[in-house]
Amino acid sequence: MKDGKQPNDELRNILKQQTMKSSKEARDKSLHAFEEGLKDVIESQQKEQKRKKLRQRLIGSVATVAAAGIAGLLILNSTFLQGDSLVNDANTGVGGGENGELPYAEENEVLIERVLDRPSFDHDDFNAMGSYNIYNDKLSVRLPTTWSVEEEEGEVAHSVYMNGPETERMEFILLNEGISEAQLEEKIREITTEFSEKESVTIPVETIIDEVRMKIAILFPFDNVFPFNIENTEVSAIIDEENGRFKELYVSELFGQPMVFIADLPLDHLESWTLPWIFFSYMRVVDTPYTIHGSEGEQHPEYDRPKEKNVILPVGASRFEEVDVELYEIEELGITSYLPSDTEVERIEHEYFTEWRFTEPFVSEKSFYSFGKLMDGFPLDEGKEIMFNAFNIDVAYHEDLGGGIPHHYSYYSGMEGEFIDGYIQLFEISGEWFYKHKHADREDYNGGVYIQRLQMFIDSLKIH
Repeated sequence: MKDGKQPNDELRNILKQQTMKSSKEARDKSLHAFEEGLKDVIESQQKEQKRKKLRQRLIGSVATVAAAGIAGLLILNSTFLQGDSLVNDANTGVGGGENGELPYAEENEVLIERVLDRPSFDHDDFNAMGSYNIYNDKLSVRLPTTWSVEEEEGEVAHSVYMNGPETERMEFILLNEGISEAQLEEKIREITTEFSEKESVTIPVETIIDEVRMKIAILFPFDNVFPFNIENTEVSAIIDEENGRFKELYVSELFGQPMVFIADLPLDHLESWTLPWIFFSYMRVVDTPYTIHGSEGEQHPEYDRPKEKNVILPVGASRFEEVDVELYEIEELGITSYLPSDTEVERIEHEYFTEWRFTEPFVSEKSFYSFGKLMDGFPLDEGKEIMFNAFNIDVAYHEDLGGGIPHHYSYYSGMEGEFIDGYIQLFEISGEWFYKHKHADREDYNGGVYIQRLQMFIDSLKIH
């Protein structure tokens, strides 16, 4: 499935060039060249997807504002790549410092090391923090319990304002879909005006991730530590000695939505510098499946549902993954729902019901999840015995783990060479009876992934 999330290489190269100090004349030339290049890039993007264009305009806008000296967050090169080498201007100080100063490359490296020098974070620190639902309860993040959180939903963006007791401040902004370029530019200026042009450095996000892995010894919900699009991220930091502040800016895309994050923290309170890392690395999706913005494919002409899309699904109790899903139709029942694109489906007739069994490659064929339609007149009072018998499950394996849910039959066995667990639940929709079933051979698969896929299928059911 086409995901449409790869960044434009030309714009990305402009943004990611090595930073260096330059004279005003060189910077003016650089800005002019950048603006011309950005204009060409934007023109070449006009036929691409709306979401991709918005995301790249966001990063381009931040960079342009910075280059003009309004934000000073992403210091652009005074030279640009020509062929395979950098043009070396005598006025730029490349390769050596003036008045005995460090060469800029070394100065830049020292500043990056200082920005990354943050305290370690362990389970005790994590357990002492509070959990806050944000973005209309769609996401959950960790912050100190002494912090306050406020939200503002506007025409252009959804903003989350977080404030600590010692002048700490963080702001998380998700830009809305469908906003105009003028609205985008105005919002970027509003967001970045407060930043100065003092000591600013761009930090590779991969370097930050390496630091987070070393300093935080807790399981991360996302494989890449941060939930946003790693390949299309710009991170900048400012050490403001004069005002005693540390500032950090993240520009990226979160689940398909353009994102800006700002931290403004006391320079002498290093413990708070770790909070941006904690904010992102332990972000959780509350309401799953969570559809990636802009990932929906062509609409089905009859059912008016996307034929395909990308969603965020839980993995077990604490992790998340992005999954490509496709619309699946059970024509004889007039039902549609969503399944992962590599799902294999088998229709099986039983005495009292019809089963649609779902499996995926590289998972033990003894493990599966399924959905089915009970035949008219199914004896509900004998449901447990009928279902266990149909799947050759010993009734002695039954454990009452349904928490009071009617017609919920859990089972577990770790005896006689078997190590299986699962559950079957009967439920009613519009006067018709159905069931859902998860069965796991735990010797080579613990069933956690299939539980979430089954719940996605049930939650996404539509009867047409």
